[in-house]
Amino acid sequence: MKLAPNEIHLWLAFERELADERLLAVCEAMLEPAELERIRRRRTPGLSRQALLTRAVLRSVLSAYAPQVTPGRWRFVTGEHGKPSLAQQFTAHGLHFNLTHTVGLIAVALARMPTLGVDAENQRTRSPELALASRYFTPRESSELAALPPAEQPQRFYALWTLKEAWLKATGEGLAAGLDTASFSLGTEHRFATVDLARDDAAHWRFWQLAPSPEHVLALALRVAPTHPDIQLTVRAVAAELLRSGEEQRPQP
Repeated sequence: MKLAPNEIHLWLAFERELADERLLAVCEAMLEPAELERIRRRRTPGLSRQALLTRAVLRSVLSAYAPQVTPGRWRFVTGEHGKPSLAQQFTAHGLHFNLTHTVGLIAVALARMPTLGVDAENQRTRSPELALASRYFTPRESSELAALPPAEQPQRFYALWTLKEAWLKATGEGLAAGLDTASFSLGTEHRFATVDLARDDAAHWRFWQLAPSPEHVLALALRVAPTHPDIQLTVRAVAAELLRSGEEQRPQP
């Protein structure tokens, strides 16, 4: 799989399409024993299955671009605020990723540019906690949200929330950076228009918003030089065959 310097590939996996028990066994074989143990400690079987699929999808996607590395061989490190990246021995492949999961959906964004973030939410599984807007949104964002008809407020809330989360994940600072240090303006259909940043030049940032399904909303954020060529975003589907192609023995600790 080819990935040009000005490309982002966004891989989407819908859990309902990857629910086969034999496929889950293939996914388990990709993971390190310690990784599996952490997953099995999840509170519910549903959360464990989602975590298993998320890790297997990430490994399989990475191997599609570096086929000399089988899925079970990838190793990862975590930044100070929790952002994952490839361990040092794999950085020569020039791959940078970010991932997210919500009810029913796993997404992996891949690029040659490091400051990349993705976030997704399921709009139908729970009502948005609109009270959080006054705590985490800027005064302008909160007032514009409150001024909307009640039927439109959930869509605006999730559009803003995913944009902010994608931006925070891209910076690698997480919530430590403060959701209210980025103020987004949205246009028609509650889509990204502009952003004001308290601690950065907005000209360095690009944002995308997608609706992967009727229930899901997703945002991508990328920091790149204003003179960088136009970024091409390609959306790809994760099929069961991609995971099965990485079937192998479980790696030894």
